[in-house]
Amino acid sequence: MNKKFLILFNSLRFRSFSFLRYVFFKKRRIRIKTEATKYFYNLPAIEFDNWAESLDKKLYLEMKKFQITFQDHEKLFDFSPLGGARGLDQFGALYFFTRIVKPKLILETGVANGYSSFSFLSAMNMNKFGKLISNDLPPLNIEKEKWKFIGQMVPNEFQENWALHLGSDRNNLKKLCKKNNFELAHFDSDKTSSGKMFCINTLLKHNEINPIILIDNCADDFFWKSLHVSNYHKVIFEQSNKRFGALIHSNSIAEYHL
Repeated sequence: MNKKFLILFNSLRFRSFSFLRYVFFKKRRIRIKTEATKYFYNLPAIEFDNWAESLDKKLYLEMKKFQITFQDHEKLFDFSPLGGARGLDQFGALYFFTRIVKPKLILETGVANGYSSFSFLSAMNMNKFGKLISNDLPPLNIEKEKWKFIGQMVPNEFQENWALHLGSDRNNLKKLCKKNNFELAHFDSDKTSSGKMFCINTLLKHNEINPIILIDNCADDFFWKSLHVSNYHKVIFEQSNKRFGALIHSNSIAEYHL
């Protein structure tokens, strides 16, 4: 099937029109990303490893061991079916947050090969409780038979603590948030400003507690510059030379020494 037609067909199938705009306005997106990346990386940031070590030395050392485990584990997989991307660099940070927060429920959007899923579930395994609920929009330029590779890094022993949903955030997130109260969330799906804001608003509208929200792709546009959420502080972390954003409720700032 022609790739452009496949993208259009899958966009209509999943009603993922924001992602369709993201794909077809490529030149404009590249220009904005160049400017936004410069802006985001010139902002003050907290060096994650230093912060984690000062907060809990024991868990920090555990995170460092997990990073080695992660790198060994990822060598077992072929990432080419989903486009060949290696995945995120801040997998240690996701592990650490899960260990320090000890959430009963985590929400993630954007799974791909399962880099973040494996990180969350590994930490939950150490916590000895918790469930990860994930939503992923399959890459719009791949055929259905390759969807089986989504989350391939998640081992069988973690499957019982993981629920994977396929579809766009706009289709699935509202019902997932209505049924669950999440203490930790990680958004790495829709790359548009409106898509990221939709995820944050949907979570906070239906959540009865104040979750920590981790956000990737903050350097893709000027989303971070205009972001304002009542009673939440914006924090930028940097790990392995890669930055990500975090929203932490005012009631928790002192607890995490921020």
